[in-house]
Amino acid sequence: MSTNNNKKNGNHFEEEFCELLALHGFWAHNMAQNQVGQPADVIAVKNGIPVLIDCKECETNRFPLSRIEGNQEGAMTLWEQTGNEHCYFAMKLKDGRIYMVSFDELMLRQLYGEGTITEKEFSQYKTFRQWVEEFE
Repeated sequence: MSTNNNKKNGNHFEEEFCELLALHGFWAHNMAQNQVGQPADVIAVKNGIPVLIDCKECETNRFPLSRIEGNQEGAMTLWEQTGNEHCYFAMKLKDGRIYMVSFDELMLRQLYGEGTITEKEFSQYKTFRQWVEEFE
């Protein structure tokens, strides 16, 4: 799949994800149109808790950690250093399931030399529904 198609699909998922968040009582802003190379896709807030989120479509039901860009890592690290606790990657699999994987968990995987989240490994992370319930 070309980079252009990945970007188009990703933009669609970002819009869909913001709508999903709104349906669950979040204020959500899609930053995709702000500029090329923004460090995250969505800022969402519920009950006074801000969350920085990057949306990733996993068309092969795998997520290579190499897809985390340097500007994303820098921005999410700074987000946490400035007192914000929640940074997540929303990962959508081929069948439409969405898993919420925290930035910290991804950094730990990198630290331990793991290069990819496989389809089987996604089940150890929270589904979108489980994640949303934490904000109720």
